[in-house]
Amino acid sequence: MSGPTLNASEAAGRAVRTDECASDFLIRRYDLEGWNEADQLALDSWLEESLANRSAYWRLKETWKRADRLDALCPMSAPDTASVTRQSPKLGLKLAAVVALVTLLGGAAWFVQQPATRTFATAVGERSNLQLSDGSRVELTTNTTVRVSTGAKDRKVWLDKGEAFFQVVHDDRRPFVIHALDFKVVDLGTEFSVRREANRIEVMVLKGRVRIDPPADEARGKAMHLTAGEMAVADNHSISITRRSESEIVDALSWRKGILVFRSAALSEVAAQFNRYNTQKIVIDDPRVADMTISARLPATDVDAFARVARNFIGLKVEQSGDEIHLSRLGN
Repeated sequence: MSGPTLNASEAAGRAVRTDECASDFLIRRYDLEGWNEADQLALDSWLEESLANRSAYWRLKETWKRADRLDALCPMSAPDTASVTRQSPKLGLKLAAVVALVTLLGGAAWFVQQPATRTFATAVGERSNLQLSDGSRVELTTNTTVRVSTGAKDRKVWLDKGEAFFQVVHDDRRPFVIHALDFKVVDLGTEFSVRREANRIEVMVLKGRVRIDPPADEARGKAMHLTAGEMAVADNHSISITRRSESEIVDALSWRKGILVFRSAALSEVAAQFNRYNTQKIVIDDPRVADMTISARLPATDVDAFARVARNFIGLKVEQSGDEIHLSRLGN
């Protein structure tokens, strides 16, 4: 995994420096006239650097609001050097008020113990990569929504819909837990994917180990452990684990490169996969066509490529109607 693990002292020092930078942006933006496009670009770039930067900025901004300071800060006339000097004590008092409020709320510990929950989402056909403040990475595939919260004692992700791949920087003192439906997927030092469907989840382990905890109200359920090469399907009734070959795991995770890989897959399954990644849907009305199989490696967002394969290599009739592509046997 990338980057060394920070000890508590180093992490605290980094957090302080991040907060100082965030407060500097806030003071310049709201206390002084002259905020320009270059300043905004600098802020946007800094915010994009890490989740920690964004969290510090928005938390401190919310704290200023709590202090009833932000709404009172009005743009002044264009300041000269002397006027800026006169404003400086005023700025210091405003910042001191914020620091005092933070201290009353528990100071830096309050920031860590009450971490902001951020939401990240992709549209149909989109993919996105996130790097968390602890160095862990999350890759989102099509039509996926996650909420992320990282604190001093734990790290939590809620998979509200879709599928994500996790590369976790393991820390025994700060568990990394994914909540999906009523299940918890707990990192034990690993790289793995979690896919959420209407009534079940799928967990596939590329490296390391994970633990799946059943719903808390499931009296008969017990935690299940997965190792590299294993896949679990969990629903309201059971958790089943199967062994997959390395090539099968790689194929299943090929969406990370924008590719869908099929090996003797039924066209009904191929259509279902393409329909996840595209607003233009594939419709198969004939069961005989749905049961046909195909082996192919195709771009996930290129429905036309699949339609050409269906027409030229399988010999199917391909008809487009609005946002749908219908597949049928010739002569029907």
